[in-house]
Amino acid sequence: MLRKLLLIIFLCAYVSYGQVTPAPTGLGSADGTQLLFSDVPGKPVNLYEVQQFMEAYWAQRDRNQKGSGYKPYKRWENYWMHFIDQQGNLPTAKALYESWQAKASSAKTPNPTANWSAIGPFNPGTLGGRLPGTGRINAIAVDPSNPDIWYAGAPAGGIWKSTDAGGSWINLFDNFPQIGVSGIAIDPNNTNTIYITTGDDDAADSYSIGVFKSTDAGQTWNPTGLTTSGVNTLMNEITIDPTNSNIVWVGTSSGLYKTTDGGTTWDQMQNGFISDFKLKPGDPNTVYAVANRHIGGAGNATTYYITTNGVDFSQMDDPVDPVDQVLPRSCGRVVLGVSPADPEVLYILTANTGSDGNFSYQGLYKSVDSGASFTESSNTTNIMESSQAWFDLALEVSPTNANDLYMGCLNIWRSSNGGDGWTRLNQWFRNDAAYTHADIHTLKFFNGKLYAGTD
Repeated sequence: MLRKLLLIIFLCAYVSYGQVTPAPTGLGSADGTQLLFSDVPGKPVNLYEVQQFMEAYWAQRDRNQKGSGYKPYKRWENYWMHFIDQQGNLPTAKALYESWQAKASSAKTPNPTANWSAIGPFNPGTLGGRLPGTGRINAIAVDPSNPDIWYAGAPAGGIWKSTDAGGSWINLFDNFPQIGVSGIAIDPNNTNTIYITTGDDDAADSYSIGVFKSTDAGQTWNPTGLTTSGVNTLMNEITIDPTNSNIVWVGTSSGLYKTTDGGTTWDQMQNGFISDFKLKPGDPNTVYAVANRHIGGAGNATTYYITTNGVDFSQMDDPVDPVDQVLPRSCGRVVLGVSPADPEVLYILTANTGSDGNFSYQGLYKSVDSGASFTESSNTTNIMESSQAWFDLALEVSPTNANDLYMGCLNIWRSSNGGDGWTRLNQWFRNDAAYTHADIHTLKFFNGKLYAGTD
């Protein structure tokens, strides 16, 4: 049985340029084409097994069709073939990180460096016939004490900082063996302290080496006590308790973790593939979380959790009585939304299970009693417009109006009535004032402005 390496990344026909072409037949289904995420921690992926499967897969499909996913797979194959051992096993994240540490500690002094200078391109949209864009963004954060200081995390391009509200950027995290960033949290009580989760949580284009911390506004970084040992680990959101800067929460593919000492030690508070979580506004001891493997296949079992004391989690939406169950128990992807405008409100947006590549709109669910009960939105519009929610899905609620919602998948949509009706705000293929590139990976409000991280 092939180990689940997330080859869905390479097979999806809709990934590379935001197309809405359906994925290959059977992708994500029980016939094996979902492939691929090891359920055994630290167990390596074998390149030879992957190649054997992929050759059989592509023998039945047109590999030359635009958007087929064949080229991304071959790029992946060409990259990792230089890292395998004699048995064809890919190294784990721990092995790569330890190798990098050994190399760094044994380097000669002074460390020889090459003389490089940048030659461009320096402006987005320089390629003829293409829409503007410079690469995928997974995470965004704005300094709460200075609205001109922005941070952005790329899935395999590090964390970037702007001190002029996005006019120019510097890279802060390029001297590491893995520079993907999917979560950024700035301490509101000391904005020089920043935490990041490493790796790519949306497509696993880069693996995670753990949570890193900076105490000098991103100039230097050090690992926290939460590191990874397996090549398959993913990390996503990271949130600092607004009432206690030593308390930090992070969602990972191996559970929801919490530190109470600023990252020195961590405890697993809930197991499972935590794909999203939120702290209740005004009550950070109440935490909502969802366990759902959004990458890699059909029929993902989905469980919704809540704690009101920051320690003991229980299931939301009565898990015993099926009559009382409103939330779907099998989803392709799930994201959560809360608002300080009404702390009792919780939104849950779900995508379909991924059967035959179908990660389309499944439903929007609203609670007005902090997760005790839910009602399903009457919306029937396919606001995801595609079957690619496994790759990108975002939900954000206005901090001043709990009925004002924004979601993103292919484009960005807005609802002003709590999710019952939606209006599309942009068309990704139109290069005008409302342009955003296709594939919305994150939506966040800062200082009353909505920020979007896209492909």
